[in-house]
Amino acid sequence: MPRSSLRDAMRRRGAASAARLRSGAWPVVQCSIGAAVAWELASSALGHDRPFFACVAAVVCLGVRAAQRLRRVAELAVGVTVGVAVGDALVDRIGTGAWQIGVVVGIALVLALVLDGGALVTAQAGLQAVFVVALPRVPGGEVARWEDAMVGGATALAVAALLPAAPWRSAHAIGAGLLRELASVVRECARALREQDAATAAFALARGRATQPVLDRWAEALATGRDISRLSPLRRDTGHVWESQSSLLSGVDRATRNLRVLVRRVLFAIGSGDPLPPSLPGLLEQLAAALDVMASDVGGDQARAVSDLTSLGGLLDPVTLGGSLSASVVVGQLRTAVVDLLEGCGVEPARARAILPPAR
Repeated sequence: MPRSSLRDAMRRRGAASAARLRSGAWPVVQCSIGAAVAWELASSALGHDRPFFACVAAVVCLGVRAAQRLRRVAELAVGVTVGVAVGDALVDRIGTGAWQIGVVVGIALVLALVLDGGALVTAQAGLQAVFVVALPRVPGGEVARWEDAMVGGATALAVAALLPAAPWRSAHAIGAGLLRELASVVRECARALREQDAATAAFALARGRATQPVLDRWAEALATGRDISRLSPLRRDTGHVWESQSSLLSGVDRATRNLRVLVRRVLFAIGSGDPLPPSLPGLLEQLAAALDVMASDVGGDQARAVSDLTSLGGLLDPVTLGGSLSASVVVGQLRTAVVDLLEGCGVEPARARAILPPAR
């Protein structure tokens, strides 16, 4: 890998770490508040001296990643409570030991499968059952521990609903990062064309393929935002944000797939000597600039990006830019990517297609 590419990779890794810290800061606050409130409620309202499982349930349900979705918080609360309840109900009757843990975990898993079936919920039910059997009983009564678990789960739901993160921040950050990465991929491809460097083109292709997990995270962040805007009383006025974001994600997703094909064809053309139009690197640079504009205004109306993409689309004449099979493929993918991005920015499909010069 070239030294400049190594520096770029290190910068991207550092930027990704900083982005994760920013997006995870509020869930950390939620976990801290949830644990403290659950302990206080269980100790003061229920009179339990050491409500360990109240804190456990709250932290598990408000985990940095799991807490992002209210439905998942509820599912985890069920799993934790089932595990603790089964363990509490059986430990006094059958005692503790290796086979007792096996029996309790098995029953807890079966109940969790019947109630929900999700892998995460089932695993939590089994784990909490192990804790109940293995740990000494905390003073507080016959059913103190499953009561604590219920308090912790209910607290987690309340914190997630009443103190939600601003979910669009995470979605905007992920989307902006993806668009900037796509811009870098396109610029790398343009440089590979100018220098006829197959290694640079191959590196650009690898980077383009590596964007799929980011697209998946963006989709997850949008699903989280829809959940919060639907269920949280503090975020119900943000539904329109998710509609426009979903449209943008859809367009960028399609464009990304087309750009991967484009870069792959550029790599093939460089290796085979198939001619490509000399103006193509400049056109790719224009696309990269438009992607940077989109990244700077992910939550806005994308008017500047639409203007830039419209100007670029008018230059993509398949007749004048064609001439070889590779040229036709690359120009065709570029035309399609521009249309996809315009549609993602809210342009009607017919209008987006009409921007392109006709294929005669």
